[in-house]
Amino acid sequence: MTSRERAVTLDLVVPMYNEEEAVDVLFARLQRIFAPALLEQHGIARLRYVIVDDGSTDRTAERVARWMGDGLPAILCRFSRNFGHQAAVVAGLDQVDADVVGIIDADLQDPPEELFKMLTAWRRGDDVVFAVRANRKESWPKRVCYFAFYRSLYFLSEGRIPKDSGDFCLMDRRVVEALRQLPERLRFVRGLRAWVGFRQGAHVYDRQERAVGRPKYTLGKLYQLATDGIASSSIRPLQIAQLLSIVFFFVAAAASLASIVQLLRASPASPHLTLLYLLMALTSVMAFSVLICLYVLSAYVGRMYLEVKGRPPYVLMEILRPQPPTTS
Repeated sequence: MTSRERAVTLDLVVPMYNEEEAVDVLFARLQRIFAPALLEQHGIARLRYVIVDDGSTDRTAERVARWMGDGLPAILCRFSRNFGHQAAVVAGLDQVDADVVGIIDADLQDPPEELFKMLTAWRRGDDVVFAVRANRKESWPKRVCYFAFYRSLYFLSEGRIPKDSGDFCLMDRRVVEALRQLPERLRFVRGLRAWVGFRQGAHVYDRQERAVGRPKYTLGKLYQLATDGIASSSIRPLQIAQLLSIVFFFVAAAASLASIVQLLRASPASPHLTLLYLLMALTSVMAFSVLICLYVLSAYVGRMYLEVKGRPPYVLMEILRPQPPTTS
């Protein structure tokens, strides 16, 4: 029997931010899905939830602690403030010690039942089983934004990051160890997960509507995620900016030469409005291109500034662990 055929331990990282309404629904469903009989059937010797409270301002931590007091196999990591979803995922990965590690959000848009199928793929040899969203049940503006983001990310990362794949995944322990060794402090987990390599497989599923509560990813946060993801996963935007600079240098040189030739050939009374309009349009396009290049450059410089300061990606306020039963 190989190491993947025997019974394994599973840690499930669950980041949370103001999910007070979702906690009871989430764990009631997880306990039903991961009942002891089903865990034994799928060869899971131990299941533990690594819950990261990302600086919630409601009673999320209190409700989680209540479930832990009732026997939920979990640890609760609490941030000192809100550091963001990616920092919460990183903190969870820093606490795991199981053979297999999963990541799932608390809103139940990613069906926990899919983890059993992903575990089967891991047993067949995949070190990373990432979930690919076939359909989304969200508002059309978000669907459009996600569609554009994932295809831009796929192109700019040179195909390393699969389209429509989020943080929902299952990873072998050695992949987690490789992620821990990376020196970045500002981390885009799905990009780093693709970068470390190993044998990766896709699991296609339909993403559900949020079970309860409101989405925490606003358009502003999605924009920040997109910028961080692209800047941390590839230097292709910088290469495109360099190419634009070279192209417009030659275009400007050719336009200048054409202007000189026209002026030498023309009589002093000729207005040459067409040439003037052409030069104005060319100047506007070049100015816009310069602004785009500055925008791209600022994204990288900003990340370099934050990395050089060397601050940790998160600050833990406390870690709550199950209390052993007292003996009289």
